[in-house]
Amino acid sequence: MTVLAQVQAYLSSNVAGCGSLPTYFGTAAASGNASGIDSGISYSVNATSVAVSTGSAGQADNLTIVRPFAGSVPGFLNLNEDLSVREVGGGGSVDLFRRESHLLNVPIQAGSASYLCSSTLGSLAAALSRAPCNATLEQAGFSALLPSLLAEAAAYGFALTAGWSAYGCATAYWVTLVEPGVAGPTGSFDWTVHGSGTTA
Repeated sequence: MTVLAQVQAYLSSNVAGCGSLPTYFGTAAASGNASGIDSGISYSVNATSVAVSTGSAGQADNLTIVRPFAGSVPGFLNLNEDLSVREVGGGGSVDLFRRESHLLNVPIQAGSASYLCSSTLGSLAAALSRAPCNATLEQAGFSALLPSLLAEAAAYGFALTAGWSAYGCATAYWVTLVEPGVAGPTGSFDWTVHGSGTTA
């Protein structure tokens, strides 16, 4: 749970870039450790996690204590966690070490965000390049496109805002996608993705 909480904190406080989602997820690695004595048995626990790609099929995991975040889910942010536990008791006469690997997930719509980034930025580029050097026609193209972008984002569970500005005959455009109320391991949070581009 410590590892999952760290990943959630990263996701909720760092905006993802449309063009760098794999790198962004790669930096969502986390680690945690704990030690102490319980009923005369000393223990130490270490856990580390990294983002993994699991393809189109999910995979269950038996780490039931972290349900519903155990196992991988297609389209979510999936993590591989290495977990090691050492216990020593009986005055040092009993020494147990165990290492396991588990799949976990954080239910952000990572796959949908990647698709929406590509689709939305491509649509904005096409709409705003039809009438270069004519801000009136560019605004008309943007205004005509925006309702369909909003509807598509909403269908995937995202709120969308977008805009554009002209610099001579070049046009800059941007989009922000927010997935609100993600049911994370430490409570709900919003996840934000931003992308931008230019036309000449």
